[in-house]
Amino acid sequence: MPKQDYYQQGQLTDVAYLVLVALTTPRHGYRIMSKIDEMTGGDVRIGPASLYTTLKKLTDAGFIRLIAEEDTKKVYCITDEGWATLQIEIDKRERFAAYGKLVMDTYLEERV
Repeated sequence: MPKQDYYQQGQLTDVAYLVLVALTTPRHGYRIMSKIDEMTGGDVRIGPASLYTTLKKLTDAGFIRLIAEEDTKKVYCITDEGWATLQIEIDKRERFAAYGKLVMDTYLEERV
């Protein structure tokens, strides 16, 4: 049985997560890359190949859609299904971060 795509399972890679967050306002490719750079303080920089591969997968999964073509620029936005998936992902990442902080705090307390 072939491995099911993460997007079909509603799971997002870090890049897909950041692209969805960036597309809460419609944007074209360069603006998406710039927004991700801004959101992450330069910690994450996505190149065109990674971006366009991710845009295709998110479009195929129904999480984003193409809404306009301006010259050679394609403008994308998040869909209702994308919003729902993003909310689930945000909640999951918040739980993971909270657990990581708890583990770190416990570790630091035990070292004292």
